[in-house]
Amino acid sequence: MADSEANREVDFELKERAMDEAPVGITISDPAREDNPLIYVNEAFERLTGYEREAAVGRNCRFLQGEETAPEAVAEMAEAVDAEEPVSVELVNYRADGEAFWNEITIAPLRNEDGEVTNFVGFQDDVTARKEAELEVERRKRDLEHLVRRINGLLKDVTETLMRSSSKEEAVRGVTERLAAADPYAFAWFGELDLVSERIVPSSWAGEGESLDGLEIDVHADDTTARAFDTRSVRTSPVAGTACADRVPGARSMAAVPIADRDTVYGVLTVYSDDEDAFDERETVVLEALGRTVGTALNARESREVLTADNVVELEFDVADPTLFFVELSAECECRLEYRGSVNSDGAGLSMFFTTDAAPTTILDVAESISEIEDAAVVSGDDESNLFEFRIGGDSVVAELAERGVKTRSIVAENGTARLTLELAPSIDSRAVTDTFRDRVTGSELVAFRERERPANTKREFVGGLEERLTDRQITALQKAYLGGYYDPNRSTTGDELAESMGVSRATFHQHLRAAERKLIGEFFGDA
Repeated sequence: MADSEANREVDFELKERAMDEAPVGITISDPAREDNPLIYVNEAFERLTGYEREAAVGRNCRFLQGEETAPEAVAEMAEAVDAEEPVSVELVNYRADGEAFWNEITIAPLRNEDGEVTNFVGFQDDVTARKEAELEVERRKRDLEHLVRRINGLLKDVTETLMRSSSKEEAVRGVTERLAAADPYAFAWFGELDLVSERIVPSSWAGEGESLDGLEIDVHADDTTARAFDTRSVRTSPVAGTACADRVPGARSMAAVPIADRDTVYGVLTVYSDDEDAFDERETVVLEALGRTVGTALNARESREVLTADNVVELEFDVADPTLFFVELSAECECRLEYRGSVNSDGAGLSMFFTTDAAPTTILDVAESISEIEDAAVVSGDDESNLFEFRIGGDSVVAELAERGVKTRSIVAENGTARLTLELAPSIDSRAVTDTFRDRVTGSELVAFRERERPANTKREFVGGLEERLTDRQITALQKAYLGGYYDPNRSTTGDELAESMGVSRATFHQHLRAAERKLIGEFFGDA
């Protein structure tokens, strides 16, 4: 009997110490007393809540509840206690210092030998870290769902606008109007780069703002729109201090979106909002997707237009860089040089033909000292004018541009300065060509950018059909004969001279020339 009582005493002491030292909060309440107050709390409960034992015992545990405590969880606990059933909930409780935390509470009834509930035991565990992680996952899921819906909705509207448009101008105007009408935007405009002035100029705008007529933004300026164009990435900022601040007085924040596809930047779409926090990370993702969509659509439209294009782009530069051989020649020889054409032969490099009023010996002597010129030769001439062939190295800017499909239309160099006109198809990025030329030619200035029409049955198409039938040698022989004056009434050059310039025998030269002439005449008369 004594041993049994001793065992019960040991068991009680162990259980009491286990409860006191348990790592989770433990409480016991007495439902027989008014309002079911706490009669026991352990040390972990004190550490968890910040309430000492004396401040907790004698009170219903609802004193831990506060403003953000979910009433649904409280009601669930109350119903379980009334029904004398166990329950487990997670809810926001508050520590003694007012700090909120997520508390996982488990309540279970304690029964006597007769099965009657005498007490309720409660277990509290701080699950704030886990709960916040779960809530963050849920928040991100909701954000992602909202983002997908917003991207799909906005892109659907913009895509329909692009598909309905009949021109680039109409497409851009439709996109700006659509964006200006969509939340959270208030104003939108599209700007394109003027290659001559290197400024971004608005071509379309819509929304709650003033006209952008006369607005120009230097592409190198410290401005949100300019930075987006330069970096090809979405840029956001407050509106204050930017180029359009006085044109959109109600706006507080802005985002500039580069409209690009692969290596071509078509312009910048800049949008504004009255909400200073409108352009967060989520909205930036929307705008990035929008920029790619519009850029792809403009590229597809441009590609279709190129197939039926009846125009070409011309870039006109003023240059004075002596590293260009024709500039240096005109300066050293104090003469005028005019470009007549070029021949690009496999293995022989690019040959350029110029007429000049300078003496042949003067030109040839100076040409020997110019590194860009690999070889120089007189093709034909007289006392007033001479035709020269200059074979230039592959690292020449003219040769580099020729490989990219850029044609040199004209060059006039005189006394150390030159005006050079390049011609390119609309499919070639004119800004990339301009940047390449400026990088390679120090101090060059773009003085004109224009598009001009070409005939419906283009010279390019005629030449393209002919080149498919001619060999490289036949083309070279024909071009050299034409440029050298071989077909002039007074024939200023001979077959022997032309054969020598090609490095072949007279018989071989005439063989190539006659073959080329036969194919040319056949092409002209529609010979199969």
